[in-house]
Amino acid sequence: MKSKSMYYLNCLIGILIMLIFCFIPPFGPVTETGVRVLGVFLGTMYLWTFVDTLWPSLMGVILLGFTGFNSFNALLSSTFGSPIVIMLFFVIMLTGAITEEGICEYISRWFITRKINNGRPWIFTAMLLLGVYLLSVLTAPSPTIFIFWPILYSLFAALGYKEGDRYASLMLISVVMAASYGFATTPFKGALPGLLGNYAKITGEPIAYLPYMATAVLISLASLAAILLLMRFVLKPDVTRLKQIDVSLFDQTPLPPMNLRQKALSFALAFFIVWVLAPSLLPKGPIRQLLSDTQNTIPVFIIAVCCLVHIDNKPLVAFKNIASKYMIWPVILIVGSALTIGNALTDESTGITLLLKQALTPVFEGQSPLVFTILMVVIACILTNVCNNMVVGMLLIPIICVFSQQMGIASAAITSLSMYMVCIAVVTPAASTTSAILHGNTRWLKTGEVYKYGILMTLISLITALAVGLPIAGIFF
Repeated sequence: MKSKSMYYLNCLIGILIMLIFCFIPPFGPVTETGVRVLGVFLGTMYLWTFVDTLWPSLMGVILLGFTGFNSFNALLSSTFGSPIVIMLFFVIMLTGAITEEGICEYISRWFITRKINNGRPWIFTAMLLLGVYLLSVLTAPSPTIFIFWPILYSLFAALGYKEGDRYASLMLISVVMAASYGFATTPFKGALPGLLGNYAKITGEPIAYLPYMATAVLISLASLAAILLLMRFVLKPDVTRLKQIDVSLFDQTPLPPMNLRQKALSFALAFFIVWVLAPSLLPKGPIRQLLSDTQNTIPVFIIAVCCLVHIDNKPLVAFKNIASKYMIWPVILIVGSALTIGNALTDESTGITLLLKQALTPVFEGQSPLVFTILMVVIACILTNVCNNMVVGMLLIPIICVFSQQMGIASAAITSLSMYMVCIAVVTPAASTTSAILHGNTRWLKTGEVYKYGILMTLISLITALAVGLPIAGIFF
């Protein structure tokens, strides 16, 4: 009863925030429209953080129509007709089809059945976490966790690890961390398309996929290596029983060779990744321009071809089935609404960007670019672990853009590092879906363990993002 009451109380607070700002007069550089837009933004942020991400996304766009910023039709078109939202929809369709065909099992099985793992506890641990990372890059964090946790449960049962054993706890949490790194690596899935799209709208220059991914991959691999070193030399769990490990344990029911459907979908995914990364590698010319212009269109084309092609008397992608099972509507809606509300927030007609500049200039004035970058990345890390990552990203991007311009430095590197850290959210249950899954595993993990090791691994990730990411981002951007 208390939970239901709190739900409706938070709903009321969020909606009231939006409505109250309609009666607040303009202040400072903020216009009358800007005040109303600010109210919609704050109210939507509140609802995203404390209530839900689905209906508040719709409510925010609808109420934005009453601010006078733009017409209802234009706002709906911006939300649901955005090329980024359309791309995200079809990318989810593609990764859903890959999951449906069982390709994830082949990827996970490959990493844990290498003979190099036999009798080598830390090699096995590293290979398993690499498998988690790669699968999360190719699909999504949540299904990756639910594929690898059962593998660990089987291992624990075979070797006699029990609930509360340090190695078991560390591995379950490390799987979530590795899945989060995979989530942070792909700028065309999850929350990142919306955040980077908002950045492109403000600056007029999108962040290229390849430099972002190259930076993110190196940070992620370095973070995984740092976590392994932390486990082995500082936390020192008992891995004696892992010296008995034989990869045949995981291959008792061998997978058959990949069939034609699985090979075709694997090729489709590889084709998509190459297409979106190629513009960053090619010299200027008509081919590069074509690939750049069709980055958001190519997943639509791939799904159309996969629906056209029939293998084993059925389409390669059964559109209705895949959409009903794998479409993540909250992600689609939050990205679409974030783009629309974020664009309104940073529009010159609202005066909100100028307000941010006036309010924060005393804080950042005189700071070196390095200090400013570190502050943004640290703030991103702290905030994303207590509230929704989309909220944090939408708050930080205008600040980064305004003060980068004022300091005369490139904002792409700072934004990339900050948005990477925005995706690493495991400390509190409200931080992300993956964090909620982690905290929900009460059978194997105590709350204190999740907080202790989660904070420690997040701190490791932050230090690595700064130590490795800063020089690498400086090269790529």
